[in-house]
Order: sequence, then C-alpha cells, then structure tokens
Amino acid sequence: MKKIGMLTIAIGILLSVFYILLLSGCGRFEKIKANVVGSSEIVVDGVVYLQFPSGVTVKYNRDGSIVTRN
Repeated sequence: MKKIGMLTIAIGILLSVFYILLLSGCGRFEKIKANVVGSSEIVVDGVVYLQFPSGVTVKYNRDGSIVTRN
C-alpha cells in the first residue's frame, strides 16, 4: 500500500514538472512554426502580429492601418 502511494506522488510530481515546462515555452511553438513555414500570425489583445524566425512585427493593411481581430 505504501508503494502505491509513493508511486502516485512520483507520477503527480512528474506530470506537474511536465506541465510547468510545457507552459513556460509559450510562444516557442510559433517561432518554430515560423522557422519551418517562413512566418506565423499571432493575435495579442486584438492586434495581429507576424512572427518571423528573426523577430516579430505588426501586420498592416494595404492602406497602412494596423490589422485587428476580435
């Protein structure tokens, strides 16, 4: 019985560490996608950004206004 409790705790700790590492990599997937595809679109607070392998910029319409999404 004691081994089962220790195993449950160990699995819980490993899953917690996995989720912490997964969440700490926010935005990393978009940068990897940009490396593969060339660019990636990200929406932050309604503003569309273009993620490139070398950096990020705001996306503009042809008339020079900033592209927004709800």
